Amino acid sequence: MFDSEFRIWISTARERYSFVKSLLKRSVNDPESEPYKSKYEAKDILLKLVSDIEKWKSRDNLLIIHCLFRYKLGVISLETEELSAGCEYLTSSWEDIQNFARKPECCVLALSILNQLGILWCERGENEKGCTYLEEAENIYYQYKETNETIPYSLDDLFSIETGTARNWSTFEDIFTHTLYYLAQVYEHLKKNDKAAKYCHMTLKRQKESGKYKANSWAINCATLSQYYVQEKKYIEARHLLSCSSSILSAYEKEVEQDAENEDTLEELRRSKAEVAWCWLKYCLNLLLDPPSASETDSKNDIITDFVLFRAEDVICMEKEVSACINSFEDARHVFLFAQNQILTVKSYYTLNHHANNHVQLVRDHSKLYKSLSTYESDLGRKCKMHKRSVDLLEGVLSKLNPQYYLAVCRQLMFELGETYYEMVDLKLKLSQSSTEGLSIRVVKKINCLIMHSIKHFENFSNFVKNRDGTFPEALSDDLVRPVLVAHFYLGGLYSKLIECDTNKKLHNLSKSEEYYKFILNYIEKNPSDASSIEKELPVVKEMVELMPQKIMYITGSTIF
Repeated sequence: MFDSEFRIWISTARERYSFVKSLLKRSVNDPESEPYKSKYEAKDILLKLVSDIEKWKSRDNLLIIHCLFRYKLGVISLETEELSAGCEYLTSSWEDIQNFARKPECCVLALSILNQLGILWCERGENEKGCTYLEEAENIYYQYKETNETIPYSLDDLFSIETGTARNWSTFEDIFTHTLYYLAQVYEHLKKNDKAAKYCHMTLKRQKESGKYKANSWAINCATLSQYYVQEKKYIEARHLLSCSSSILSAYEKEVEQDAENEDTLEELRRSKAEVAWCWLKYCLNLLLDPPSASETDSKNDIITDFVLFRAEDVICMEKEVSACINSFEDARHVFLFAQNQILTVKSYYTLNHHANNHVQLVRDHSKLYKSLSTYESDLGRKCKMHKRSVDLLEGVLSKLNPQYYLAVCRQLMFELGETYYEMVDLKLKLSQSSTEGLSIRVVKKINCLIMHSIKHFENFSNFVKNRDGTFPEALSDDLVRPVLVAHFYLGGLYSKLIECDTNKKLHNLSKSEEYYKFILNYIEKNPSDASSIEKELPVVKEMVELMPQKIMYITGSTIF
């Protein structure tokens, strides 16, 4: 009779648990006025099941079902913002199951509990504690795979342990993929960037192999991961990730085109393509600015075998199209042209009218692309032309922005324009020295014109930092200290570079130069803690101020005779 009563209860419990699952599924459709209606109903049923199960504690496998109910209660509590109760349910279920966590009946439930505990503690700001739970889940997975060939029971199988049901590995593998994903996030928060990248890569690979991923999200995550490897100068790995990302998006685009009426999907695809293209642009920029040595590239060729996410024809073609090293101007030019094509894709989505800040950042990157290519060019004239393209881009977008609404962006553009024109001045001076024309009237006018452009942009930048009464703040904010002081350093140098025959103009320019240099010294005297922000330039400033009286005496003295 006791067994008969138990079989009736277990059958009823199975039906009630099945109803709990259906309630949780339909909870997404609960009204806004009662957002947790279905979850609360499911919670009440689970609480009754937990209470009823006390009668059957001595039965085999019932401990597992008891832990399952408390796990579900824990998840519902977290989702209904009852964090303390959720933590209590999850912790108690883990304490009861941990000694059996490596058994086929328990390992899926154990990983599920540990994943939730890991997330919970990380959301509470205790990343180390959360990481401990997730690493325990990882250990259980690997130990089980090494020592056990029995297919684990999924959570839905736990009511059928005695009767036996057809099972597969997919649930266990999917839950572990989530473990790796959570670990990647935790390691990033813990500043363990190498580990974070490794676990993110493992997650992407497992998702691709299982086929359980959303193309847009997968592609964006893959492209985002590439930027870590770019910063580490691991361009072969970064290129592979970006090629895989582009491949997935290309295949997804063909699917989406068949459903052209879904505007939201098309919009999401356009944004994803733009973001991946921008990651390609960042790859090219960094490669041009900081290429690996030939020995570094050679030593990494064998790493790619273990790093491969998947091999498809378009992935292989793209990896061949884009270099991972630069040994000549032609290599640099090829990377530059590839980046230009990516810019077109990004620009088609991030327009000035709809995404002003993103559009401006894109223009700045485009400008940097020309300047980075110029470092591989030996001809000074062509270098100047590349810098000219750079300033044309920056001035073009600056003229379309209202500083009242885009003050920070306008400051950035003004400063970059001042710097670029400054570099053009140096290039023109070098060019005049190597030219038979020398410092002709035409060349002098050109150099002075470039100097005045640089002065204009640096002074505009400075003016947009000043108070309304035209004075600078007594102490500049951290993000403005170095830019403002460096702008004054440039201005001091620029006024002294102006080429003039008239003595009064020479003296005026030296006076302006001294004024800008002394501003730096006076500011540092009042704010000595900011001296480190201009550590390299400060000795030069002091020397220039000390030499200024001699320069003035030399000019005035030379006119007497």
